[in-house]
Amino acid sequence: MDLPQIGQAILAHRKSLGLTQQLLAKRSNISRYTLIKLEKGRASDIQLKTLMAILAELGLTLDLSQRPVSGVPILGEKVSGGTDG
Repeated sequence: MDLPQIGQAILAHRKSLGLTQQLLAKRSNISRYTLIKLEKGRASDIQLKTLMAILAELGLTLDLSQRPVSGVPILGEKVSGGTDG
C-alpha cells in the first residue's frame, strides 16, 4: 500500500465514522492542512508519528507485511538458476 492508498483509506474510514477533517485533525493534534494533503495523497513529507496518531484516532493499524521485491530474494530464500562453484 502506497501513501495515496493510505490517504484514501483514511478518508473513507473518517467519513464512515462521521468525522470531519477538522475534528480528526484536532483529535490527532495535527493541522487540518496536513490531513487534507494526506487524504489527497500529497503528504510525501508526513512524519510517521503523525500518521500513527491519525490511524490511532480512527482505530486503524499499519500492517507491515513481507513481500518480495522484484529481482531481490527474500532473506533465507534460495536463488535458483545459478551454478554451484
